Formats: sequence, C-alpha cells, structure tokens
Amino acid sequence: MKFLVMSTKQLSSILNDISYKDLQKFTKYINDVAPGRIVISKLSSTKKTALVSYLTSLLMEEKNVVNIYKKLSSDEVSSYLYKTLIWDGALETDEVQNRFKYSFKTESSTRYGVTETSQDDNLVFVTRLTRENNGYYYEDEIDKLVIKNDMKALLKFLYEVPEDFDLVAVDKPLESEFTYSNENEIFSFINTISQMLKSNLVEFGKTNEKPLAKTINILKASSGINEFYSEKKLDTFATDMLTRSFSYYFWASKKFKDKELDSLKEFVLEKFQDKYYFFITRILASHLKKIRYDHHYLKEYPMFEVISGIISEMPKNSWVGIENIKKYCTYREYKFHLEGKYKTDQYQLECEVNGEVFNIYGDEYYSVIFFEPIIKGLFFYLGALGLVELKYNKPISPYNFSAKSKPYISSWDGLNYVKLTKLGEYVFGFIDSYEQKDIVKNTTKLKFDEYKPIISVDKQDTIMQAKLEPYTEKYDEDRYILSHSKIFRDCKNKKSLELKIDSFYKQVEINPPKVFTEFFEEIKINSNLLKKDLKQVVIELQDNKKLLNLFMKNKKLQELIIKAQGYRIIVLKDNISKLTKIVKDNGFFVEF
Repeated sequence: MKFLVMSTKQLSSILNDISYKDLQKFTKYINDVAPGRIVISKLSSTKKTALVSYLTSLLMEEKNVVNIYKKLSSDEVSSYLYKTLIWDGALETDEVQNRFKYSFKTESSTRYGVTETSQDDNLVFVTRLTRENNGYYYEDEIDKLVIKNDMKALLKFLYEVPEDFDLVAVDKPLESEFTYSNENEIFSFINTISQMLKSNLVEFGKTNEKPLAKTINILKASSGINEFYSEKKLDTFATDMLTRSFSYYFWASKKFKDKELDSLKEFVLEKFQDKYYFFITRILASHLKKIRYDHHYLKEYPMFEVISGIISEMPKNSWVGIENIKKYCTYREYKFHLEGKYKTDQYQLECEVNGEVFNIYGDEYYSVIFFEPIIKGLFFYLGALGLVELKYNKPISPYNFSAKSKPYISSWDGLNYVKLTKLGEYVFGFIDSYEQKDIVKNTTKLKFDEYKPIISVDKQDTIMQAKLEPYTEKYDEDRYILSHSKIFRDCKNKKSLELKIDSFYKQVEINPPKVFTEFFEEIKINSNLLKKDLKQVVIELQDNKKLLNLFMKNKKLQELIIKAQGYRIIVLKDNISKLTKIVKDNGFFVEF
C-alpha cells in the first residue's frame, strides 16, 4: 500500500481548515481503530487547537493511517465510494444506488438552494447533494454524492493512492498518426525571426496581437519550421505561436542573445514567470469550442504553475501518456482559470453520444471543454519550442456536435503521448549542458545590374525578398527594380526618406554599383523642390460690379494685395483682418 507523505506542518494545516464539528465527527469515527489519549465522552469540552494537535500526532503514525484506511474500505460500497470520491470527484446518486442496491438518505428539499445530507455509519464523510428543478432556467436538477473539500484533503492522506497517481514511463506507446519534434528546427527559427525583427520585417495586425499572413508565410518558407498539421487553418499554428513569442521577447529586450540556445532558455524561463505581456492562452482559447476570453485577465502564471508541476515529475527519456497526465492533475486538484470562475460556471455545451442529447456544464465542462484542452494545447506549444516531443492523431471528440461546427473540442484533441527532449531537459534544469546543432544559414548572394537599378534574388530567399519589398517592384520572375513610389511610401518628411535609404545600405548592400547610389542621390537632390507658402492666402472675388470697383480703386486694399489675376487675389495671411475690416466698412459682409 502507498500513501501520501506529508510533513507535520502540512497535516496540521489541513486539520485546521476543517470545522470543529467535523473534527469531532472524525475523531469519533477513528476511535476504535486508532485509539488515543482523548476520551470520547469528554470530546465536546476539548478545544479545537488541542484536538488538531492530538490528531496530528496520531495520524503521523503509519500504523494508524493503515487502520483508518482499512475501516474506510471495509465493505464494497464504502471502498468504491471513498476511492472514487476522494480521487476522481462526484458521483451520480442513481448510478451508485443501482449498482449496489444501496439507498442513500436525503432530507426534505427546500424550494431554493441545494440540500446537503450527511450519510451514516461507514459513509459518514459522504454528503448527498440534492436540488429539484423548479422551473427556473438557472436551476438544474442535482442528485450527486460528494465529499466536502476540506475533509477530502484529509482523507487523501489516509487513503491508498491510485496506481496511476504518479507519472509513469511508457516503454511501448501505442501507434499514433503523427510524431512531432521541433528540437533542431527551433534554432533556425530563432535565427530567422531575429533577422526579421531587427529589419522591421515582422508585421502585426491593427490590434498588434496577430502576425500578418505575409509574415507567417515568410517565416514558414525561410526557417524550416515543422508544423503540426498540413490542413488549411491548422498549418500555421506552430509558426503563429513562435512568431508572437519571440516578437514579445525582442520588444521586451530589443535584442537576442549571441546564441539561439541562450535566447530560447531566457524566453522560456521568463515566460513561465509571467514576465511578458503576451498571452499564449489567447491563441489556445481561440481554437476551443465556445470559450470566450476575458481581456481583463492579465496573468497566466497559475496555468504555468500547473504545467511546471507536471514537467518536474515527468520521467526522462520516456514517453508519458496524456491520460496519465490528466489523472495526475485530477488527483492533485490542479486548476486554473483564464477568466472569472463565475463566467466559466455559466458555460454549457449541447452535444450527443450514442443518440442521447445532453448538456455539458459545471465541473464536467471545466474538465472536458476547458482544462484538458488547454493542457494539451500547452504541450503543443512546448513542442513548437522544441522542448517536448509529441505523438498524436488528427483531432476527434467522443461527443457529436452540430453539423455546422468542428467535430472536435480543440485542434489538439488527438494528443496521446509527450516526452521531454534533451533540449527540454536542459531548459528546465534537469541536465547541465546542451550542444546546439549548427544552423544552415542562407548564403545566397544578390546580383546587381551595372546599368539599371535591378537586383536578382534567389527565388527561395524569402527574407531578402521581404527586405527589398519596401524599395522595389517585381521586374520579372527573380529580378526586382528600384521604385520611386515604393521608396517614397510611408515617408512623411525628408529625414524619414534619408533614413529609409540608409536602411537599404545596412540591410541589403553596403556598397552597391554606381547606378544604385546615383539613383538614391538623385532622390535626395530632387526632394523638396516644391515649397508651399502657408503665409499667403488666395481669395476669389465674386462677379459683383460694386465689389470689383472697391478692390480696383481703394488704395488701402491695393496696398494689401500681393498679386491679382482675374477674379483672384493673393494677400498675406496676417493682413486678412485688415482686408476684412475695409470690405465690411464698405458694406460687404465677410464670414472669414
């Protein structure tokens, strides 16, 4: 038999969280199998602090724990109930009553709220929760068996742990459709995106949250990254996550480390400490069915605490089953919320199994539709980072949804097994060193025309094509020609134009042929040859004989006029008020 190991301090803390009434009930229950110094007849006069101290001392003895466990599991019903309720969660009352031909008592139910009924004898720690459906849309009929959370925490210490309590290595994993690793490719990706970020080639949408498609396409073509699926809309998942990740990393520090390995390790450790205003959960939640994301939620740390706990216990050099990981989390009651729990509790999803239509809601919704998919999605994220290897099938759900929706809960429903890579072991501190694989860097050379500002580029060099895009138009299949319209685009003044030209020399070629330098010099020389004089104003006179005579004969008006042609005159802006006064004094109303 294997039991949880707890320190005296931990056990004392658990006992302190239990109500005084329940501690008295527990003391009476164990008195015949773990007798001690307290006389039951005097239990009501024993203070809670003394009772906690007594029980802590009593339960730290292994023989007493074994005896209490034997009593809890002394018959078929109690054995099944305690094992299930302690480690897995609530049970439907009807299911247990039909299975064991056992009747659970319940008190008369009130119209509002849930009635809690404690059971007797060996099931004294089991509570029956009941509520009738009284026609209110927010009230569902309830009839289930539970153990209160504070008592459950104590009983976990006193009940044998399940066989799959810990993460267990799988020597021979079952066959899966896909096996994924990005361990070597992640370094090439970091090298590529660092070049693009430094050259301002990574572009995001208006919300500055999602990378543009052209950025994703360049990175996919240039970095050799592995994607999880080839199907449309799923074939950019890894690239999307990594682009956002390392863009936020760069924006936070404005630089990458000298070695891609060091940049990766720094990013991962800081991401796990919630140091970036970047939500991987926004991407994960966007792939879930009927999940809203509360944009006011600013922390992901609880989620990374859960995944850190899993990673710390994963066997090395071995696969671990996702079902084992799910059980590992369930037994330890790992939870996190990406939005307020009050919202999550209101979610429900209609589905169908074997022709039966029903709603998933409450704890089941949290587990099946939220927690499990997000945990799986996080392993896909770690896979994209090269930290874990994955085995998975195409996504499929045991539930049937409407024909209009996807036939699965999330894009990563098919995950079966995960395994830490050597890179993952290094980043998470399980080994002291890791040798980064050499990166095959693009050695393509540009060809510059000596007579026209035309540049030839290898068709595979998508990064260089992206660098040339702000300066050139496509000339033919693999040649690009300098373009005035492209160079002038987004330049609001001469300074920004000069900076853009300087960037060409830094990013493309520091010493291009003469035809290129002359092209740029001519642009600089010809810039700002047109001037606008904001100090002068053009006024158009209407065809009115009296008005025209005024402007032709009034000497004071003529002194204000710089030039006159036809019905138009030019005056200084500063003299508008003088002109207006003279015109008004002569009977002509003016609005300006």
